[in-house]
Amino acid sequence: MCGIAGNYNCPKAAEMIFLMLHFVQHRAQEYAGIVTSDGVNLFRHTGEGIIQDVFNQEILDILHGRNGIGQIRYSTVEDDPKTDRTQPLVAMDVAVAHNGNLINYQPLRRELEAKGEKFKTAIDTEVILKQLCRSTAPTIEQRVHDAIKNVRGSYSLLILIGQTMIAIRDPYGNRPLWFGKRENSWFFCSEDVPFDNLDIERIREVKPGQMIIIEPSGYRQVYFDEQHLSDQPIPHRKAHCIFELIYFAHPGSVVDDEPVDDFRERCGRTLCQHCPTPGKNIIGVPDSSLCHAKGYADADPEAKIVEAIRRSHYIGRTFIEGLQVLRLDKIVKKFFVVARKLAGEAVTLVDDSIVRGNTMRGLIRRIRRCGTTEIHVRIAIPPIKYPCLYGIDTPTSDELLAANLSAEEIRQEIEVDSLEFMPLEGLRSLVKNPDDYCYACMTGEYPIN
Repeated sequence: MCGIAGNYNCPKAAEMIFLMLHFVQHRAQEYAGIVTSDGVNLFRHTGEGIIQDVFNQEILDILHGRNGIGQIRYSTVEDDPKTDRTQPLVAMDVAVAHNGNLINYQPLRRELEAKGEKFKTAIDTEVILKQLCRSTAPTIEQRVHDAIKNVRGSYSLLILIGQTMIAIRDPYGNRPLWFGKRENSWFFCSEDVPFDNLDIERIREVKPGQMIIIEPSGYRQVYFDEQHLSDQPIPHRKAHCIFELIYFAHPGSVVDDEPVDDFRERCGRTLCQHCPTPGKNIIGVPDSSLCHAKGYADADPEAKIVEAIRRSHYIGRTFIEGLQVLRLDKIVKKFFVVARKLAGEAVTLVDDSIVRGNTMRGLIRRIRRCGTTEIHVRIAIPPIKYPCLYGIDTPTSDELLAANLSAEEIRQEIEVDSLEFMPLEGLRSLVKNPDDYCYACMTGEYPIN
């Protein structure tokens, strides 16, 4: 997962990109970067860490121009420490920021290297940049289509070329991207949660298979798939990432026409209907599972929410921490458990998922030490058994608890009285068009070949 943001014809473009990326910082915490343009020159600054650690006012002041794009990144492929690991990427007069993962990156890279191209990074986005720079097509949209028509996987992209900005969402719509406006300025961001805070009017989500081109004369849109460009939408199979709604997106965002907090509360209610519990003191794992827990408690007249786990907001999201040793260390520091609220009680811990199991093991031990009589766990999605190929950092099945253990074995592993997962049919019932979503991490059925 990554976050991207961009603006066009915006005074202090770099500052606005900084603020938008700050509001979606939950999506990534390893690297941050901004590129701006004055219409002729590109100005770039990137670094390791969260956005506020990489940028200050002095740096933002030297990123000139009214157009810009930015990215916050966490690695979904192994980085080469000898190369630049940050985005946006720049070559010639082109800058590209990417959220997603290209599954045919290696063969495309080998093909380009055979044509004499030299790669500066190990980032999959560079094949898009190289193909764009090589294209001799007569129009911007044709050049961009030349760059993306052969890539497979997930991508939301922001591209700067001279005085033009292009926003793109892949035909499957796997990763989100929003479009907004304020006076004569245009804005893009992975999520819409920054828009209200920055007085940006929502226009809509960029549609799957859509390319929005903004130039000094205004904006236009075209549609595309792997073979065609068109003025009209092209029918294509959708594969929205269900994990955006379950975990990644901010509760205040709207993703694929679904208000995230509403979805999570409905998810919790549905989970309670499928997986009731004898533990009537309901605890949500902060922050992403609080809405799930509220919905779960609302569906059971005997249940009540107990705010017994508090999260330290000085520790980042452990799921997207790159190194395993750092991930385990931060779990210890991440949560505060209020023991007096749990002593002598039968409790149910509601969480959005079990991926590696690190967070769950640590929490259960601490809750058990509080003197609880019973601990039951309810998970808002089916077991995650398969690696994600489209941008979430679960690259091998060896890391996934449910890929190697049955539900009963997981229950014994984390030492709880009962453990139940949302069935797939329950999860599918929560969205209007369930066939338009990707459930590959749960089913092993990968929609993007």
